[in-house]
Amino acid sequence: MPIFVNKVEITDDEVHAEMQHHPAASVDEARHKAAEALVVRELLLQEAEKMKLLEPSSSPSPDSQEKAIDVLISQEITVPQADDASCSRYYQQNKERFVDKNTGRQLPLESVAAHIRDYLQARSLQMGISQYIKVLAGRAKIAGFDLEASDSPLVQ
Repeated sequence: MPIFVNKVEITDDEVHAEMQHHPAASVDEARHKAAEALVVRELLLQEAEKMKLLEPSSSPSPDSQEKAIDVLISQEITVPQADDASCSRYYQQNKERFVDKNTGRQLPLESVAAHIRDYLQARSLQMGISQYIKVLAGRAKIAGFDLEASDSPLVQ
């Protein structure tokens, strides 16, 4: 069954071709993950085109599409920098994660602060992208797929 995102069709053939990139326990789960990825991508591409980051074209190159999505995300999603207090708080709340595997000793905050900072920022980016996709999906007309019912971390 085809999927439509604002009158743009995502065919069964496109979903089946995308399935190879989404390993899953079952064919149905792989199909669902592939369809979700294609819907999210189409939402982002349509928004990039709307914001004039991607020229309307019958077939823009995959590279130009990826660049447009990257620019869109960097323009629309602000990720706060994790400060020292945030890193320290995360460290204090998750000390069991910061143990030297060879010695069993607690690693000092100073030796893991950069790792914590990167993790917190990546998590914030993921949350920002998820919220942005929810906004785009809420404004879109999607037929043949329920993005809101998805259990993907991208849209939760």
